[in-house]
Amino acid sequence: MKYPSKKDWWLGLILWGAVGYGAFISTNALLEENADLLGIMITVIINLALIAFISWLWFTTYYVLEEKELVIRCGPINKRILYREISSAHKTLNPISSPALSLKRINITYQFGMALISPKNRDEFLGELSKRCPNAAIKYD
Repeated sequence: MKYPSKKDWWLGLILWGAVGYGAFISTNALLEENADLLGIMITVIINLALIAFISWLWFTTYYVLEEKELVIRCGPINKRILYREISSAHKTLNPISSPALSLKRINITYQFGMALISPKNRDEFLGELSKRCPNAAIKYD
């Protein structure tokens, strides 16, 4: 089962606002400085690369409950966690950096660490995870 990430509107505003502001500032600087072709090309390439990277993160963040493992996908991040390694999962608002586009997250503790994810429907996700991890402590509150 595939679960897309919940996306907080304010996080989208920050990410896309920063991209738009950066493009505006760099374009404005190029116009004021009468930049040469090389300067224009470098600026355009950097702006396009930033837009591509943010788009990659924004549109490819999801979580898949496969037969034997949880797959976490967020742009270049592709993490796989075997169900037998998961010891607990619970809802959290932990703001540390993670492959999640919302602060409404699930903290998954497993044998080699922890992962913070933000599926759209946390209760449904936790229910499906508990079916696959009967020995894990799954909390819904």
